[in-house]
Amino acid sequence: MNITSTEDIKEIKRLQTLLSYNILDTPYEEDFDELAQLIALICDVPIAVISMIDDKRQWYKAKVGIEGSETPKEETFCQHTVLQDELLEISDALLDERVKNNPHVTSENGIRFYAGMPLKAENGSNIGTVCVVDGKPKELNERQKKALKLLTKQAMHLIEVRQKNKSLGTELNSILEKKIEQTQRKLELKEIENKDLMKAVKNSSGVVEFNPDGTIISINKNFEEISGYSESELLGSHHKMLITPKDYAESDQLWKSLGRGIFKTGRVRRIHKDGSEFYLQASYNPIQNLEGKVIKVVKISQDITKEIEAAISLQKAKEMAEDLNEQKDNFIANVSHEIRTPIHAVLGFTDLLLENEGDKHKINYLNAVKIAGDSLLFIVNDILDLSKMEAGLLQIDKDVFNVREVVSRVFSILHLKAHQKKIEFEPFISPDVPELLIGDKNRLSQILINLLGNAIKFTAEGSVSLEVTVIKDISEKAVLNFKVSDTGIGIPQDKLDTVFQRFLQAEETTSQKYGGTGLGLNISRQLIEKQEGSIEVKSEHGKGTDFIFDIPFEKPLEQVEISQVAVDEISQDYQGQILVCEDSELNQRLVRAILKRKGLKVDVASNGEKALLFLEEKTYDLIFMDVQMPVKNGYETTKVIRDQLKLSTPIVALTANFMAAERQKCREVGMDDYLAKPFQKNQLFEKVEKWVNVK
Repeated sequence: MNITSTEDIKEIKRLQTLLSYNILDTPYEEDFDELAQLIALICDVPIAVISMIDDKRQWYKAKVGIEGSETPKEETFCQHTVLQDELLEISDALLDERVKNNPHVTSENGIRFYAGMPLKAENGSNIGTVCVVDGKPKELNERQKKALKLLTKQAMHLIEVRQKNKSLGTELNSILEKKIEQTQRKLELKEIENKDLMKAVKNSSGVVEFNPDGTIISINKNFEEISGYSESELLGSHHKMLITPKDYAESDQLWKSLGRGIFKTGRVRRIHKDGSEFYLQASYNPIQNLEGKVIKVVKISQDITKEIEAAISLQKAKEMAEDLNEQKDNFIANVSHEIRTPIHAVLGFTDLLLENEGDKHKINYLNAVKIAGDSLLFIVNDILDLSKMEAGLLQIDKDVFNVREVVSRVFSILHLKAHQKKIEFEPFISPDVPELLIGDKNRLSQILINLLGNAIKFTAEGSVSLEVTVIKDISEKAVLNFKVSDTGIGIPQDKLDTVFQRFLQAEETTSQKYGGTGLGLNISRQLIEKQEGSIEVKSEHGKGTDFIFDIPFEKPLEQVEISQVAVDEISQDYQGQILVCEDSELNQRLVRAILKRKGLKVDVASNGEKALLFLEEKTYDLIFMDVQMPVKNGYETTKVIRDQLKLSTPIVALTANFMAAERQKCREVGMDDYLAKPFQKNQLFEKVEKWVNVK
């Protein structure tokens, strides 16, 4: 006993209805072809099909932009459309579970967009579809959807009329004539409806019709407003009238493609009557006759000039912002150079005088000058670092360094301040702290100087100490804990949350009584966090304060030797000829004095041109090169030395702007090393030891 399901009965009824129309495998008909072309034009797609669907295939009654006459039913999108009564729209076939694996989707240049309406017969059965297809994802607007529904009804009307005409016999001739008249009236109404739809399209877009060779044959009012030309001015003119000569070649390719019936769309630039540029989002739609010959091209376009101008303005604003950032970078570099250079001379000559002075009173005066100079340098560094942070220019270096030597250097800088206040000032470094680590020793020194300097400043008696321990030690990384403790005035509990804020101090009178800018702690916290660390403060008012911070450091994979020259070890004499390129007379005298006292022969050039004259006459073991000099700066001079003179003499950059970008620039032009101003005497001889004695 066979059991037939409801779905099977419905499908049998549908197929019977389809066969009753006697339309399958009939010749193409002009009415259906023109309707398919109109559908493609209104929906702005390259492919439109009016088709019938039986149990095995989808047969094309009319088509635009597609080859062949039929497709197996199981490969069609329309097999889903024929099962429903409303519009089926698939905006991106790759994302639709029903069709994403369809061979017409997965093939090269496959289907991406589909929209279809069922052709519903008078008895309610769906005998076929009207569908549109595109090779890129999109969506129909509401006007296009309405038009597609109306045109589907018209297609069904044509089918109904065709069936009725075929079924009438000669004995019903009078009835046939009456039906023909009625049908013609319906077609007229539909034609009026279609014209109304086209009018709606023209009212919302700029529409231009061309001959296949690109000659303009009609334009609408919208395009007149967009282009500035009247219809009479453009009729008979070629498309090239609206473009510049540099776009002619691209235009020729466009019209060759259109002549082959290839649909084109995209953003285009055109020339207004007044000579200005305007931009369109345009689709070029080749209209073909039954033989497939292009008889005209219809362009439908939207004015997107404001959108393009906004994008251009945004790009200009971006370029301006980048230019301002570059100016800010140069400003910071120049300010850094102009301020640090004289400070370097003050501190350097003070050190030289302290080495030679025996009078205790004069030594006290010189120590006061050194303390004042160091304090000024700390303030300048804080202000410049703040500017770099705001400009996003602050970089953290990663070099191998010795933690114990960094701590020792910091304590040697601050020792005099602590000694004058007669407070205990000692560091403790746990034995398990690794000898060598990878990180930014200069930023670590800056943090310690800020925190220890504050501790000394706010401690009248007692002690200031630093404790360094390891809180995490693995094969590739060590996390160090730094604890700066003092027995000073402490911080009230209600002020602990504000101590790291910029320009704020615990009490309003603090800066008047103790001095300071209120920047040190804020900058220290940012430097710690920049190195993936953290800082906290613990304090009791009147009893003292602890600043505790952690920083993770990488560990060297191989044993590395660091060239270091301690201040008290600079006793040996060196041999070598050194050229110092420096425009500041004070710094010339300072560096010359330091180097000559250790047996080195020194020549000084105040600019790059003079340096090149020295190099043409003499051979040097080392060149100290100031990057900012008049006439020819350090970068330009180095390039001449490397590219024209072909010299490999080691060159050490002298720069007051020790940002990563500056050092990268030094390496790119051929410098071998760098020394940041202001530098100490032992730092200068580290470079001599590294580059001269290595020979």
